[in-house]
Amino acid sequence: MIYGGLGMEFIVKENENHQLESIVNKNDKYKMNWVATGKKWGEMFLPDGITGRIERTVSTKGKITEKYIFVNNRDREYFHKKGEIGIAVPFPDNYTAAEICMRERCHAHIRCGESQSYIAGIRMGGEKPNLGLVLKEGKIEGYSIIRNEKELSNDRGTIILNPKINNLKPEERTVIQWDLFWYDDQRDFEEKLLHQEGQLLIQLEHGIYFEGENLSFHIKADKDIWHEKEIEVTLVGEKISTKKTENGNCIDYKIKMDSVSQGEKEFFIKRGEYSTSAVILVLPRVEKLAEKRCRFIVEKQQYFCSGSLLDGAFLTYDNEDKRLVYEKEYDHNGGRERVGMGALLALWLQKNKDMKVEKALQKYTEYIYRELYDENTGIVYNDAGRDNTWNRLYNYPWLAIFFMERYRLYNEVADLKNMYKIVKSYYAQDGASFYAIGIPMLESVNLLKSGGMEREAEELLRYYETHGKMLIKNGLCYPPHEVKYEQSIVAPAVNYLFQLYELTGKILYLEEGKKQLAVLVLFNGHQPDFNMYENAVRHWDGYWFGKYKNLGDTFPHYWSSLSGVAFREYEKITGERSYGVKAENSLRGVLSMINSDGSASCAYVYPFMVNNVRCQYADPWANDQDWALYYYLKEGKNYD
Repeated sequence: MIYGGLGMEFIVKENENHQLESIVNKNDKYKMNWVATGKKWGEMFLPDGITGRIERTVSTKGKITEKYIFVNNRDREYFHKKGEIGIAVPFPDNYTAAEICMRERCHAHIRCGESQSYIAGIRMGGEKPNLGLVLKEGKIEGYSIIRNEKELSNDRGTIILNPKINNLKPEERTVIQWDLFWYDDQRDFEEKLLHQEGQLLIQLEHGIYFEGENLSFHIKADKDIWHEKEIEVTLVGEKISTKKTENGNCIDYKIKMDSVSQGEKEFFIKRGEYSTSAVILVLPRVEKLAEKRCRFIVEKQQYFCSGSLLDGAFLTYDNEDKRLVYEKEYDHNGGRERVGMGALLALWLQKNKDMKVEKALQKYTEYIYRELYDENTGIVYNDAGRDNTWNRLYNYPWLAIFFMERYRLYNEVADLKNMYKIVKSYYAQDGASFYAIGIPMLESVNLLKSGGMEREAEELLRYYETHGKMLIKNGLCYPPHEVKYEQSIVAPAVNYLFQLYELTGKILYLEEGKKQLAVLVLFNGHQPDFNMYENAVRHWDGYWFGKYKNLGDTFPHYWSSLSGVAFREYEKITGERSYGVKAENSLRGVLSMINSDGSASCAYVYPFMVNNVRCQYADPWANDQDWALYYYLKEGKNYD
């Protein structure tokens, strides 16, 4: 059945089971289908004896109302288990060619906060209209994912919303109801959410705080809807006072706490049957966090075995089994992203004295020279043994950063020359066509100039400008890399364009950077949960870097911090405070992977289940996450 006609913004197609095969906005010039290809919107996952049916209304007022009715047909009471019932809402959140992604794919920002539950589906290119889902009746306590693992990193999978349902007597029924609506952008979504019957808008100041900071956030309500409904906020059972103000049609409840202590803080927000929460994490002060992490690396993650290729290497550490991990293939080897541990130590030592850490860094430097780097050619190897079975261009900027930070630490010209040789070698291999992560364009040129290597600085600048021209030429048609399209393709492009503007003053770099920045911000969500707040949608990192190889949403993963670096660069150039706020929150957002004792996790796998496997865990492998702390120490306002 097809619904449509005069005055209707929605054109939807149902199958015989009342599941949707397509959702289209009639005014959309691209005619994007908001149901992922081959998927069934409204498909229900039910235990034996529980039946479900769908009632759907398509309104001429610009919304679809969907009601899911569940009935207990057993001869005895049904006790609901979390995740046992699910409703498929397959937003097209998958990666194909970038130009298709811009028009016909979306980021799905999911909020499962019981009474406050929604999804903001926003087109990857940002062009309106965008599709929102907001809960009107019932509670959603989490979401699960079903995905085709053959697609590896390119398909987020089908989103399955998991209702929270009270125990049902025989023949008893319960209802989950939501509205679908069109919106323009994030601000428009929040405005429409605020004025939905029964909804609140929770706005965090930070998702992550440091011990001793003052904590605050806002709960906003529509005055006409909530004027006679006072809300209650509690933390570990204790009522928290709120400052209530009214501004026009909006009621603002401000929650403020002075000098907060460490740990996860879950604020419960209730009024009658309405219940939701805001979840915030308080970490040790960043100086202490960095100290603990650096010492953990030195004590637990450096390998010693005379005569071994890996002698001196920083390796993955299994916090569960308390042992080092090495696998030659891919993301568990003796090189690649794990160079971040060396870069972090070199950066940390610039402000701190510690002979044990310094000795570990020197041992690691010997390992780099012996196993991962050819000083004569500038070649960077993929693994110990000078193994370049995979000549991975991503490896070059990371090792360049390592030597750059060593130069800042020791002021040894050899380190500066190595940085230069590595970057030059990268570009000799058509690096200008590649969106590598972390090329220190601005720092490298400035350091070479200050170190008396003017010729080399000018040479690198020419390489960088060639790279910049390619970025402008491609625009939003990003070439595929290890993933067809993703946040850590866009973020480096934005960073490089802004750095080139700072180096040259050429307005074309700034203007192109702004265009691509507008696409980058769309990866980030704003849900009142520290795992998701200002963290980019990523959904494969736990598989490649983790122990349990789970292809599911990772909120967070450390490369989300690349967006924070881009936001900070834009703030430096323009003075736009809003991007400074975004930068700080994005840079902080990944620090939950660093624990107060210095241990760490490569990714938090956020969904309740992925392919019927229970998740919601921090992977026990400390692997690649130290770049998160590195970038906060470089760019975070709390570590100036």
